[in-house]
Amino acid sequence: MLFSELFGIKKIKADDWFDPILTVDTKLFIDPFLLFQCKEGFFVNSHTKIIVFFQRAFELAAKSGGNTFSLSYNKLLSILSFPEASELCLGFAGSDTDGAGSGPGFSINIASVMIDSIGLGIRDMVHFEEMSLLGKGIGRDRISDIAANILKRELIDYTLEICKRHKIPTQRVRVRNSDFNFEYLRWESNIVELPINPFTERPRPILLVPEKVLRHLSTINSEDFLTWAWENENFTLRNDLNFEVKSKIRKEDIINIARNNPSFVEKYVEFNEGRDSIPYDLEKDIYGFYKWYEQSKKFRDSFPFIINPITGEQDLPGFVEALLRIFETFIIDNSGYKLLWNEGIVKKPKIEEASQLLFLGVVKHYCYANNIDISREVDIGRGPVDFKFTEGFQHRVLLEVKRASNSKFYDGLQKQLLQYLKGEGITHGFYMVIVQKDDELDKAERIKQLAEKISEDNGAKVKAFIIDARDNKPSASKL
Repeated sequence: MLFSELFGIKKIKADDWFDPILTVDTKLFIDPFLLFQCKEGFFVNSHTKIIVFFQRAFELAAKSGGNTFSLSYNKLLSILSFPEASELCLGFAGSDTDGAGSGPGFSINIASVMIDSIGLGIRDMVHFEEMSLLGKGIGRDRISDIAANILKRELIDYTLEICKRHKIPTQRVRVRNSDFNFEYLRWESNIVELPINPFTERPRPILLVPEKVLRHLSTINSEDFLTWAWENENFTLRNDLNFEVKSKIRKEDIINIARNNPSFVEKYVEFNEGRDSIPYDLEKDIYGFYKWYEQSKKFRDSFPFIINPITGEQDLPGFVEALLRIFETFIIDNSGYKLLWNEGIVKKPKIEEASQLLFLGVVKHYCYANNIDISREVDIGRGPVDFKFTEGFQHRVLLEVKRASNSKFYDGLQKQLLQYLKGEGITHGFYMVIVQKDDELDKAERIKQLAEKISEDNGAKVKAFIIDARDNKPSASKL
């Protein structure tokens, strides 16, 4: 459910806030570079606040001298504690809004990067995201969480202004890291009034954020840095560092390039300061991260389906297959396939995750109605499976979703799904194939035969299910 749905409100001209999906995190992130561009309103001084915070952190890092037993180092770790800002309903969580968060290990990691940066001659950063170029584990989710923690007070005030405007009810709730005390260099948690999200495991507050500060990737990121370096420092990369092919440069290589060439980082940041950073276009939604909810809800409301109640172990696979057929109806007969394509001079398929999110939006309602738990991107020891359906503990079914164009198309069935089933002791699995081009149909049919053979050879019950999402299908009137 959307925030606006829960409270029965409609946006007006003054509203620039992102309307979050309260039941599933949206894979968008606060980009500090976009905060840098805020010239008015609640966040006008936000970038300065972030800069001052990290100036203090660098002072502690320098004072510690890298001594992990010193008081300065332990103080540094305490201020580098950035819990996941789950109140925003943004990030990587699969089927709910409870992400992994950032524990002590992340504080140690970021402290190490800061201390190493000082050794490289870097004693402050106008854009703390530069640290993502200098060490592992500081990705867009961590950067977003850092910004959200430091700006928690601004986010609270911004949300309360919106609640006042729309007469949204609030409750008193304790918010972790609601303020940072710059005098004593410590985080403070306070009781504040905020709207409550009733769909999380434990009711928790909701914080709203402006659409204009959200992106899919941070403006400063390792992939973009590599592209810039390849275009502007090609001679050094090829001749001094022996990189002949850009595609073979790994994340570790990018970190080494940045660490060994701090001038590259400085020029790359200056390059970004000279161009506007563009927020994620929620209307076009080229990655399919957001609009799936609205479209799938319209389908559910207009085309209700009745699925027989589950009464035994054999019923759960039948229930999941019924869900796949409902999704097929949505894609083929109700133009759902259009949501898996980006419009343009040349139409291009959206990323694979767009199919997964759209499927979740269509079927989650039926799972709730039948007391079936559906979990997305569940780590079951051998990596994350796309979907896991559970009725009680004993009755479980796995589902992998792959576009037919995926380079690991066959591995997804032969290796991933089969290994997941064996590792969990589950007998039933489905492999949903999204076909978007004519030449993929034969490939998809072959996967059906392969699924049958895998079932026979391994004593499992694996079934491939083909979804025709081509954009050149004839209309229903011509069939």
